[in-house]
Amino acid sequence: MADPELEALYRDVVLDHFRAPRGRTPLPRPDARGLAVNPVCGDQVDVEVALDGPRIGAVSARAVGCSIAVAAASVLAELVPGAGREEVADLAADLDAIVHGRAPRRAADDRLRAFAPVAALPSRQRCALLAWEAIDAALGQLARRGG
Repeated sequence: MADPELEALYRDVVLDHFRAPRGRTPLPRPDARGLAVNPVCGDQVDVEVALDGPRIGAVSARAVGCSIAVAAASVLAELVPGAGREEVADLAADLDAIVHGRAPRRAADDRLRAFAPVAALPSRQRCALLAWEAIDAALGQLARRGG
């Protein structure tokens, strides 16, 4: 990692979220659930969402796998409560750009920017995106049901 700021962010955010993941408690009454699995490495993320009107009221993101997958799920659990579907899609697009070495469309949250070093690790990029695939599946499930 050449950028000292990104190195510090990675250390502070990604490693902290891996060591103490947030949002792992299953929801008592989820409105939808999404599961994403990376068959290459075996990582998997199970996301549950409970709506509060059109917005996400609560989320549970339980990841099993590498530090990047666990940290990304934890960051998702912090960022999406209170967000609408479009905001979740924007956050996912920001992270996708970051882990592929592109600039996000707008100023990204530091918790997402912390994953920038993953751009140098093509085999780990999907690990960072797995939780966002799972929440996309959950939100797709809601949309198919008309919710």
